[in-house]
Amino acid sequence: MHSLTKPIIMKKLILIVLSFICVEQAFSQIQYSNTNTVAGNFIQNLSGPRVGFTVLTNGELTENLNDEFGLNSNLITQFGYQFEKQIMGDDNVAGLVEGILFIGGLEHGLFLPSLSGMFGARFASGYEFAIGPNVSLSGASLILGFGKTIQAGNLNIPISFGWVPSTKRQRTDHLYEEYYDEELGMWLSDTQDVVEVFKTGHRFTITIGFNYRSR
Repeated sequence: MHSLTKPIIMKKLILIVLSFICVEQAFSQIQYSNTNTVAGNFIQNLSGPRVGFTVLTNGELTENLNDEFGLNSNLITQFGYQFEKQIMGDDNVAGLVEGILFIGGLEHGLFLPSLSGMFGARFASGYEFAIGPNVSLSGASLILGFGKTIQAGNLNIPISFGWVPSTKRQRTDHLYEEYYDEELGMWLSDTQDVVEVFKTGHRFTITIGFNYRSR
């Protein structure tokens, strides 16, 4: 069974943090223009906190979490924040760019970050969809999202579902073996490259958030 080493985990953590800094800086540079402003009560921006949970199917990620952290649960909570900007739109549909940072596993005393950059659309009905890259401790993946925003007075309540499909990957392990050759009367060594094919496992995430409608 293959497990993540601590140096590899630290490198991935650093990568996710640096990616988040770049995304946050990019969002701070995006501004709404007059041509992008949507009239009426159409939801333009749902930036705000998010809370939910992720269900993991068995795969390399669950094996690594078990080997490295002793986590034997396929359910972890998620706390995070969603940044978003509207890039175009009218009274019926708006194009969106979203950046979503989650910290998972806090109920297990773990720090499991993930970052998603998504591109999609939101409709006047409150429904939306998006797709984009996701970076987590399991590596880079594709994420697909779907959601619905409920309006309660001046409060927007976005409910979202995200799916990171399982992918098939391979890695090469170098096996080093020593054996004693009786004919030569000495110890010899042999190195072999073994290619292992594995699946990462699916991730299903459900979150709920809130933000206040602009007057």
